Amino acid sequence: EDGQLMTFGSDGVIRGWDFEKIISADSDGSRMEMEPTNEMAVGHNVCLSSVARSTETDSFVWFAQDSNGAIWKLDLSFTNTTPDPECLFTFHSGSIQGLDVSKKSHLMATTSLDRSVRVFDFVAKREVTSSRFNQGGTALRWAPPLVNQTGGLLVAGFEDGVVRLLELFTAPRLHAVAGRDSKLRLKQAFKPHNAPVTAVAFERNGEILATGSSDSTVFFFTVGGKYNPIGFVHVPGPVQALDWSPHSHSENRLLVLCQSGHVVEVHSPEPDAQKPTTTFQLPDLPRRSFRFRSIKSRIKRDEEIARRQAVRKKQRDERLKKSEQLDAEKEEDEEEELPPVYIPDPPSPLYCGFYSLPGHFWLSMVQTDKMAKQKLESDHLRRETELKVAEKQKKLTELQKRFKQVLSDNQSLPEHVRLKPEVQTQTPECSILMSDKSSGLTLNLL
Repeated sequence: EDGQLMTFGSDGVIRGWDFEKIISADSDGSRMEMEPTNEMAVGHNVCLSSVARSTETDSFVWFAQDSNGAIWKLDLSFTNTTPDPECLFTFHSGSIQGLDVSKKSHLMATTSLDRSVRVFDFVAKREVTSSRFNQGGTALRWAPPLVNQTGGLLVAGFEDGVVRLLELFTAPRLHAVAGRDSKLRLKQAFKPHNAPVTAVAFERNGEILATGSSDSTVFFFTVGGKYNPIGFVHVPGPVQALDWSPHSHSENRLLVLCQSGHVVEVHSPEPDAQKPTTTFQLPDLPRRSFRFRSIKSRIKRDEEIARRQAVRKKQRDERLKKSEQLDAEKEEDEEEELPPVYIPDPPSPLYCGFYSLPGHFWLSMVQTDKMAKQKLESDHLRRETELKVAEKQKKLTELQKRFKQVLSDNQSLPEHVRLKPEVQTQTPECSILMSDKSSGLTLNLL
């Protein structure tokens, strides 16, 4: 462009180089040092990954994509009147890990592993405010009105096990359109876990906050001006989700869903009833557990057994009509192998779960049918391969017997047609290689 070579770097800097100087450089040397003719720093913590020039004629405007989550408008005329880079859009640079909607306003909050928490006005279709932290966000929940009347309190969990309470301050009232001067301010931070926080949930009366983590623990806190720890419980696996029982239930309990397929129901702890100890663990907190197991394979097997029994009964009735004797031994030999009962190990991960009626809850799994189908297909292909190998082995054994019989009959033949001694000493060998890529089975049989 006008004798310049433009470079856009992941350091967020755009540089222009004298192209004529580059092409006229000494071709014998492998290295050349030079200073850029122009330079522009787009901004702090900017990583440029792609650029496109404006389609307008004679325009110096370029649009750049920032891999940290932004689109920039750049004027690369490099004059004294050149405007500063303008950030047109900002957004998360990775998958969203947590999302919740306020019950008091048309605001939505999100968090991501890009270390940001963002608040959006989905009516005005714009971002209200955002804050960045040292670690990526992994869970987020908007505090219910029972906890915060203004509806401006967020609970965010991060990948280092830290939980932060963030308050949204804005000039207008929150239930109105939030202004652009809105800010997220840190109210309190605590670190109850040693691994990423995967779930946060407020108790139905707004008196207790529960946090779950991939370190297989659930921690309880009292809700108030300052959140104080009550204690924690261990669960069988990394926490997937938390769900408190609704007001329609007589007892206040917490449903803990684990990625291992376990579900644990824990009674709500009583902050005043906890005795002071050297640890925050709550070993005496009542609980009961349930593990989700796939029963589809067993149902299919029972259906197959019932079908075969019906077929055998029909065959018996037909034979009795013809006065034929049933051959139990032959019938047993001809009985096909029943399909095996398949239980995924490790089990399919839990997708979601929630309370319904008192004492009942719903669970949803991920990829159960797909995993079971793949396993059954693999077992079927393996059995087919083993049957083919057995058939080839049988044919080979028969061939060897016949050859040995020929050798034994050789002595009775006239001398001029007998096999030579070197032939008699050789026994035929055969190598059978059976390979099935689908099942991953390879057999080499001699």
